[in-house]
Amino acid sequence: MKTSSVTFGSVIAVSGKSKKMDKVNKKLLPYAKTGKVMIKDVTSFYRNASPAGEMAQAAQRGESVDIYITGSDIEKIKKKQYGWRSIRDILGNLEDCFSANPMFVSDVVDKIIKKS
Repeated sequence: MKTSSVTFGSVIAVSGKSKKMDKVNKKLLPYAKTGKVMIKDVTSFYRNASPAGEMAQAAQRGESVDIYITGSDIEKIKKKQYGWRSIRDILGNLEDCFSANPMFVSDVVDKIIKKS
């Protein structure tokens, strides 16, 4: 019996200065075009959120906040599975969040890709 490989996904939030986030997204564009990564800008969601969280504080400081969805979680969004229909739902599945500011762009990209 032939078995297929299991793929796991993840949802990662990354905050950072706009120019840095633009560079990260540019490097991830080939992965987005092939369907390995889905990129969503959630800055406005966090800008209006309670300032208690790290991502909300970053957005309120004027930084960009993007989420990156990888692996099988992309299909869950495309199929609008329960718990994956809205940004709020997707953020409820957040596995990791970090600031890109103290990191090299290549390290941020590697961290996102390794989660796929």
